[in-house]
Amino acid sequence: MMSLSKEWAFLSREMYGQKFIYELAEFLKKQQVKTLLECGCGDGHILYGLAKKEFRGIGLDASQEMIALALENHQHPDISYRHMNWLNLRELKEQFDAVMCRGNSLSTVTSWGKEHINQREARSKIEESISLFFQRLKKGGLLYVDCVSQEEIDKQGEIEIQTPNIQLKGKIEYDWQNMERRVFGSGKVFGEDFSGGSATYLLTANELERIVKSQNPSVVWRPKLVNEKNYDIVCATK
Repeated sequence: MMSLSKEWAFLSREMYGQKFIYELAEFLKKQQVKTLLECGCGDGHILYGLAKKEFRGIGLDASQEMIALALENHQHPDISYRHMNWLNLRELKEQFDAVMCRGNSLSTVTSWGKEHINQREARSKIEESISLFFQRLKKGGLLYVDCVSQEEIDKQGEIEIQTPNIQLKGKIEYDWQNMERRVFGSGKVFGEDFSGGSATYLLTANELERIVKSQNPSVVWRPKLVNEKNYDIVCATK
């Protein structure tokens, strides 16, 4: 049975192809970004694509399996990968033009692979994460984070993904009292069986923006990328 980490890595590759990477690269270039720290880099698919477009950076992930996949499939001379929980970012001395935490990764900070969350702990660790991200930014640097889209919130319920390589059916459940988002599904991913899911903190764009603003950035905005169809983005300049 395919693991959750591998399923997510393959799903991300399928959903975020070259059109998304090109659009993201153009957006980052307009913000004068050259060096990048990606927190929750997964198998390195996005960071590798950006490196091919002349960005340099580091990818961190708390999953040893994700880092192994990155080293196996997405090595590039201008990027490196580290098996590290981003809550330990104080161990890094470098500062970057941009810090990115995308794919709703921020919401999984305490719950990757778990069936339930601790609401208070999750909220606290998300706030701590945003603070740590800002510390790793150069003056004038860009923070890029995202969360579940309002469109998904409005349509919560049964989900189905059908591509030449992925056939999945599942369900998204929202528990507003406990601020928990649960996603479970099963099917085939690149020919392998998958069944599973996890819970994340139910982070909305409004709440994420409030947390970002608590760090007193110079500018906060919500950019729209045409090829980002799954999440709402919040950006800020240090």
